Amino acid sequence: MHVKTLSLLLCMLLLVPLAACGTTSGHYVPNPSPSPVPTAASSAPETTPAPTPTPEPSPEPTPEPSAEPTPVWTESDLYEFGAPLEENEPLEDDSFFDTAVYLGDSRTEGLQLFSGLKRGDFYWARGMTVFKADSEDYRVFEVDAQKYNLMEVLALKQYESVYIMLGVNELGFSAASYQEGLGQLLDKVIELQPDAVVYLQLMPPLNDGLCRQNKLASYINNQNLSQFNDAIALLAAEKKVVLLNTAEAYAGADGQLPAELASDGCHFAYSAYSRWADYLRCHVIDRERYFLSRAHALEQ
Repeated sequence: MHVKTLSLLLCMLLLVPLAACGTTSGHYVPNPSPSPVPTAASSAPETTPAPTPTPEPSPEPTPEPSAEPTPVWTESDLYEFGAPLEENEPLEDDSFFDTAVYLGDSRTEGLQLFSGLKRGDFYWARGMTVFKADSEDYRVFEVDAQKYNLMEVLALKQYESVYIMLGVNELGFSAASYQEGLGQLLDKVIELQPDAVVYLQLMPPLNDGLCRQNKLASYINNQNLSQFNDAIALLAAEKKVVLLNTAEAYAGADGQLPAELASDGCHFAYSAYSRWADYLRCHVIDRERYFLSRAHALEQ
């Protein structure tokens, strides 16, 4: 009885560890971790929203440049032919003279060489007169190996401005003869250059004392020159061209050419020619005003 009880206890003690193992293989197999259940959020990849394009800024419209106002000329604004042109503000630069031509004698030579005015064409000849300007025997201007007189060379090109100063070499003629010759020359210039503003210049004074001292011809004097200037003013009114009182740039208090501005009494000192160029820069007429004034004057 005692032995049976002991054997039963031993069997029970051996069965307890086997029940604790929980397997049938005799080896420990760990329980796998449960797989996570996918959620709706994680089952589909996140979609990155397409970026909204930044609109290009609209370019600012380029403003149209404002046109310069066109002056409206009334009858009171019209130029009075035969009266010296009034002074204006100096030109900003000399490009205005690119389309100009200067007709004259040895004084115009000095304008080209010593005044600082380098724009435009210069046609001058020492001894040139209104009587030689259209002479077949006085072709002293050469262009492309061809000889021309003053009116012929003027016809080669169209200009916007024509400047004329002639008369010193004609002082030995009567004022009436000079006026007739200058009138014919003006008619020809207007015919050849219909779109040009014609500027007719009064002759600057002489220095009588220096003229005599340098043995210039006796008829080269201010008395004769004054009569010729009267003829110039009359023709400016008659032919409807602009009158420039270039003389005022050189006249001294006594009406003579001051000795310090003179060379031989007739021509200017080299340094004095700039006065002439400065005068031209300050005496320019508006083209529209000029042609309206001409049309109005010719209708009267």
